Amino acid sequence: MNARQSILALSLLLALNGAAMAKTWKVNLKEADISALVSEVSDITGKNFIVDPRVKGNITVISSKPLSADAVYELFLGVLSVNGFAAVPSGDAVKLVPDVNAKQNAVPFDMRNKAKGEALITRVIMLENTNANELVPVIRPLLPQFAHLAAVNGSNALVISDHANNIAEIENLIRSLDSGEGDELEII
Repeated sequence: MNARQSILALSLLLALNGAAMAKTWKVNLKEADISALVSEVSDITGKNFIVDPRVKGNITVISSKPLSADAVYELFLGVLSVNGFAAVPSGDAVKLVPDVNAKQNAVPFDMRNKAKGEALITRVIMLENTNANELVPVIRPLLPQFAHLAAVNGSNALVISDHANNIAEIENLIRSLDSGEGDELEII
């Protein structure tokens, strides 16, 4: 084995060891106080949390397979959502608040439509064929109570604040309604 092959083999060995040593966690809490989960997620992810005093209750979380730090945080966001709470990034910390108050806490704007999962975001959806005001009564009942939906007349757009996964589904519906397919063309 020459020196180049030795370096390549050593690099591959280190890469495999690094991948094998990637930290994973299992989160198993039964009827635990939500503050215990917040503490665990803070230790795992290195995130700082500001917890609203109304964020209380017992939760049960069971993960059957090891999770990465990012997957633990996504699981945490799901637990918050199920229990009526939301996580709102705020500088170097994340505010944990009841979801009905979340939209008053500077919810991040998802300009590039990249947010996924349970992240709380605001997105603007531009319409081409349908009046935004006509879609509000159709879409509003499909959103959770805490979500925000408004039509912007001047630009014929909808502004939605909700969880990214919910917005993605609603956006699919909006695109279907706004497609213009089925519109009849009348020649005068």
